[in-house]
Amino acid sequence: MSNAAQEPAVPTDSDGAPLFPHANVVAVNAFADVLASALGPASRDKMIVNALRSRGPDENEVPHAANEMTADDITVTSDGASLLESLPTTHPIAPVVTRVIGPERPGETAVEGADIPDGVTATVVLMSELLDEAVELFDRGVHPYDLRAGYHRAMDAALAELDAATTPHDGRRATDLAIARTAMTGNDVGGVVGGLAEGVVDAVDAVGFPTEATLAVRCVSKGSMSDSRLVDGAVLGVNHRVSEEMPVRVEDATVLALGGFKRSLSDPELWTEGASLDLSSPDDAAAMEDVYTERRERVVDRIDDLGVDVVVTRLGINDEYQRLLADRGIVGIRRVNRLHLEQVARATGASVVTNPTDVSAGDLGHAGVVEEVMREPRRHRRKNRFMTVFEGCENPDSVTVLLRGVTDQIAAQATSEVRKAAAAVGAARGRGGNRGGVIPGGGAIELRMAAAVREAARAEPSRAQLAMTAFADALEAVVATLVRNAGEDHVELLADLKAAHAAGDDAAGFVLPDGEVGNAAECGVFDAAATKRRVVLRASEVANLVLRVDDAVDADFTEEPAGPGEAIYDEEAEKHADYLEHTDGTRWDI
Repeated sequence: MSNAAQEPAVPTDSDGAPLFPHANVVAVNAFADVLASALGPASRDKMIVNALRSRGPDENEVPHAANEMTADDITVTSDGASLLESLPTTHPIAPVVTRVIGPERPGETAVEGADIPDGVTATVVLMSELLDEAVELFDRGVHPYDLRAGYHRAMDAALAELDAATTPHDGRRATDLAIARTAMTGNDVGGVVGGLAEGVVDAVDAVGFPTEATLAVRCVSKGSMSDSRLVDGAVLGVNHRVSEEMPVRVEDATVLALGGFKRSLSDPELWTEGASLDLSSPDDAAAMEDVYTERRERVVDRIDDLGVDVVVTRLGINDEYQRLLADRGIVGIRRVNRLHLEQVARATGASVVTNPTDVSAGDLGHAGVVEEVMREPRRHRRKNRFMTVFEGCENPDSVTVLLRGVTDQIAAQATSEVRKAAAAVGAARGRGGNRGGVIPGGGAIELRMAAAVREAARAEPSRAQLAMTAFADALEAVVATLVRNAGEDHVELLADLKAAHAAGDDAAGFVLPDGEVGNAAECGVFDAAATKRRVVLRASEVANLVLRVDDAVDADFTEEPAGPGEAIYDEEAEKHADYLEHTDGTRWDI
């Protein structure tokens, strides 16, 4: 079992001190070693094992109970962003790589597969090749300044060629489908890329560039992946009607979305902790209850008068409100999280209302059908699991891809692939702040950029020429990795590709299933130009950052303040020391 990503061998000098930039390059290469085989249409999956019960508890781990084993924590995927997040890394350079290349999704804002850009694997592979080439030149005596200067000029030449090779999006659906299929190729979960590509393109047609709020992906185990579809609306995966007396299905539904934390369809908190109420008679207690009863009836009567059929709330719906809603045939759905409530509102055209006593007709949304359907049977349990589907929404600002027949790791990977494909299509159209346009895939653009960099290097009089040539070699190495992952002879194929480009076929690339040189554009292999630009920019950025580091300093801070003569500003240090001498309770005493 490989653990190269955790404990890379760091080169050292005769005194045992780590060599730079070698020390950081070894760590970056550990990432690339893991991700390299996940590149291209014939990629393979990786299993990241963070914890395994069969290993038993770690000797340094404090068990929760006697003889308790660590729970399994395993990730199986070929998605570059997922791998980058799952790898257990301890090297100091690791956070730099993951922060620049992979997006951070901290805490409760995390959404499975959200904001995952295509090209993460290609970025890591190119970055590793750039650093390998740089270390070789460094050992031959090329100064890091010349390396960085050459890489910078090479990047400019590569991006200029990328712009020249980019063709505007022609607006055809066939082009969008090709982009979506290319983005998911190599990660064809369930062998249904064709069907998923149709839904992805329809989703981008509806919402433009996808975000976590405008494109939701819901996964259920019931059915098969061929049954997956795009819902022109929202799907609440675990929320459903609060009472069996409420309708299961509502057509031409008017929808109210209630948000906020202080007010919902529950009785408000009138009393603070420690408050007391002096009642002189039973009638006083009844009068207090009447206050709640009157408010409930006023709120529900207002909702009913507006013709509301479905109420979706951020918080709860208490028993009394449930009874009043059911009597009027109104569906109540409670405890919907903030993101899902926003998706319902965007899909139906509703506005999220924070005060249930202040609802107007302009706040309401509409859906063709709101229906509670079985999500999946629960084996050996009495109750099945249900979800609520809002569909038939007119001009929705949020849509949902409903993936069936997937669970656990397969569901996570399928989710990432759908979002990745949607982002690629949106980027090719120029949405989301991206430069629009498409380029041929299959390694064709890398070879064009490499040729342009070599041409620019010939005009460079300084040692930076060596770095520019190395940059071109790194671009070609990415194509070699793609070919090698498909089981072909990368030396022979790379020579054939170069010959095709030299003969004037600028779109020549490695295409499958034949595994030979072909015109990538004619074969329908397209990438979004914005994706490839991001690959070159980020790989160059991290490579240059690593090459700038020439030492590592252990910042060992003590609990004692700096004394006079030990600080940069002696006068301030003296004042600080004097203050501490006469003052208790400072942080230095903790």
